[in-house]
Amino acid sequence: FHKGINCFVENEVDPWYAQAILLIESPNKLQKSNAGAYGPFQLMKEVARLFGLKVNKHMDERADFDRSAYAASSLIKKVCIPNARRILDSLGINNYREDELWFRMLVMHCYHAGSGNVQSALFTFRPQEGNMDLIYNLWRAQTRRFKSASQNYSQLVLAAMLEMNDRVSALDKLAGTLNINSSSSSGKLN
Repeated sequence: FHKGINCFVENEVDPWYAQAILLIESPNKLQKSNAGAYGPFQLMKEVARLFGLKVNKHMDERADFDRSAYAASSLIKKVCIPNARRILDSLGINNYREDELWFRMLVMHCYHAGSGNVQSALFTFRPQEGNMDLIYNLWRAQTRRFKSASQNYSQLVLAAMLEMNDRVSALDKLAGTLNINSSSSSGKLN
């Protein structure tokens, strides 16, 4: 995570996105999706090439963590976030902050399904406000190219983030317990 987060920070992209992607896309292994996305950030060939990665029959830089992280962060910075803003503007939604959870989740839907597909799904119910209700309704919206996997994407992000937070909390408690117990006995673990 730290390596991915650092790559996103260096490219001036909120590291929350790196964490979300790495938790659900290709945790600890390289895999190829049914749609053809590959690498730790599950990039499609065309997207990878757009951001300077070599993808041909001899080389696939989507497997290179650093190059893939740069391409993914560039995709979020230059395509997903601006398109999420544009979509919201087209709906007359303009009073929001980009660090709000619902906005981040909307950006993640753009990353996964493509901005055009997200816009089509949003236009099936035309939200009036930017908030979690927009995301809840997006989970139920369906179009020709925005179905189950797209609907569920931000739910996977939330579940992965909650699971990670639970594990970090458990480790913190364990570390605190070890620290308290060791200080009362030998003090060597402080």
